[in-house]
Amino acid sequence: MFALKKLLWLGFVAAMLLAGCTTVENNHLQPEDFASYLKRANIKVDGIRPVATDPFRASSAVSILIAGSEIGVYKYDMNSRIQADRVKKIEKSGKLSIIGVPYPVAVRGSFVLFGLDKNPKKKEILEVFNRFE
Repeated sequence: MFALKKLLWLGFVAAMLLAGCTTVENNHLQPEDFASYLKRANIKVDGIRPVATDPFRASSAVSILIAGSEIGVYKYDMNSRIQADRVKKIEKSGKLSIIGVPYPVAVRGSFVLFGLDKNPKKKEILEVFNRFE
């Protein structure tokens, strides 16, 4: 009887853990859409400009100026196995490297935020990013 209760309990715990695992579906969005999300959340966006995707092999990217500091918003096309695998690796490490120097990043679905650690509005930006889908 004890073994059955233990087995049922383990099944319940496993089900709850799996129910918490959700996939973020934001591949239909573009980096510019994140700037719009920020504006709707009353975070002042001082500028948006396209940036090269080459350094991180993303499919599209913009730089967003907030509080005098730029953050890079990089989108990876999750319909591409190569790009989806790249995002998994980035998410696992929590870093992107430039000339071998690692920098911390935030990952959500198809998107990677770079340069956030130095922004004075980091907390507010992350709150919006965590709802970006």
